[in-house]
Amino acid sequence: MTKRATNERGQATVLVIGLSLVVFSIAGLAVDGTRAFLFRRSLQNSADAAALAAAAELDQAAYYASGGEVAVLDENAARRSAAEWLQRRGLPLKAEVATAPDRVEVVVRGAVPTTFLGLAGITELPVAARADASPIAGGP
Repeated sequence: MTKRATNERGQATVLVIGLSLVVFSIAGLAVDGTRAFLFRRSLQNSADAAALAAAAELDQAAYYASGGEVAVLDENAARRSAAEWLQRRGLPLKAEVATAPDRVEVVVRGAVPTTFLGLAGITELPVAARADASPIAGGP
């Protein structure tokens, strides 16, 4: 019988440490990824609501002069309305509102602080959403 020249003590420890890193990585993606997904949904809902509210701000003089056939956006009122809707939501976000006579576009950006991914040096995940809307002429 020959005696083994190498000592294999501690091999399981290396496997457990490696497996733990893989499990923490998957948990980090699941937990932090889900938080980012849910925050993006909140941002999208906010952007949609702000864009729709802004699109409802019509230039009343043009609308009534055309008998309801022409819907032109009151751009200043639309920007104010979108900003008010986003402020009421109370989310930590940065917003950009772009208007034209026939449409409004709302872009919101935010970031989600991470939990597990912070161990890998990723402290936050950037999230953004965009919505646009147009005023509609005519009756309901």
